Amino acid sequence: MRILFPEPHDGTWSFTEMDARRPVPGEHEVLIRLHAASLHPPAGSLNSQLLTAVAGRITDPGPAATRFRPGDEVFGLILNRTGGSYAEYALARETELALKPRELCYEAAALTAAAGLAAWQTLAAARVSSRDRVLVHDGTGATGSFAVQLAKLRGATVITTISSDADLDAAWGLGADQAINSSGQDFAAILGQSIDVVIDTTGGRVLDSSFAVLASGGRLVSTAGLPDPARAAGLGIQAAQILPTADAFQLSELARLIAARKLMAPPGPVFPLSAEGLRSAYELQAGGKAGSNIAITIPQQEPGFQ
Repeated sequence: MRILFPEPHDGTWSFTEMDARRPVPGEHEVLIRLHAASLHPPAGSLNSQLLTAVAGRITDPGPAATRFRPGDEVFGLILNRTGGSYAEYALARETELALKPRELCYEAAALTAAAGLAAWQTLAAARVSSRDRVLVHDGTGATGSFAVQLAKLRGATVITTISSDADLDAAWGLGADQAINSSGQDFAAILGQSIDVVIDTTGGRVLDSSFAVLASGGRLVSTAGLPDPARAAGLGIQAAQILPTADAFQLSELARLIAARKLMAPPGPVFPLSAEGLRSAYELQAGGKAGSNIAITIPQQEPGFQ
């Protein structure tokens, strides 16, 4: 199988390609012929480097694997056993996977495994309920778009920040009750201390400014940075950072909601598994225009996988 390894060179990236023996699944593992994967953030957290969101077909279940059969279409967040590289095949534990929603292409399924799980786990950590006013930052981005929809499904009132007026229609389509163009407006001045929960997917100054909108006893949960614990304690705010983890049940719930047309997966740019394709994807991500909403598509060159 092909493997491409990323290597940094003076602010740019090159990719070394090599052939490797196809891995053999262990007792409770399965081998997946990958059709798509999400882009690993090259300067991201250790968690983002160790985990990869994937979608593909089961080719070989391990001796004690019972949940999936050869040919099953699956998606999930799996341990990257090739050190942050990109490959045609991957090993996964059964507990890292769920059946792929038929409604999604492989690329959208991989992005759902990454961004959908992050949003689900962030809302769970924030204990979002129908009584809450929730602010989701970058609500039309990968994780933010799932967070807006899932918060609405919990019955919350959802306000979101967007980066331009061009994102307004997308925000309304996701169900947001209010959208604030943060490039031209001060969301903290507009909202005051009226928010029960902030879901931050941006980090930096946006995360720091989010303390100002929370009512006493509010909750601030970020996927993009660690909120200042001393500041949170001084304001009586519960604050945490969430790094997504594999969860087969949550993946299955995301798939169920998508099948029921209660949840939409956001579109994103797609690049092929090649040195040129990966270089273009890394450049786009480094420019800050696509966030984590980038998929890598993996050509199928074997019979039966067209």
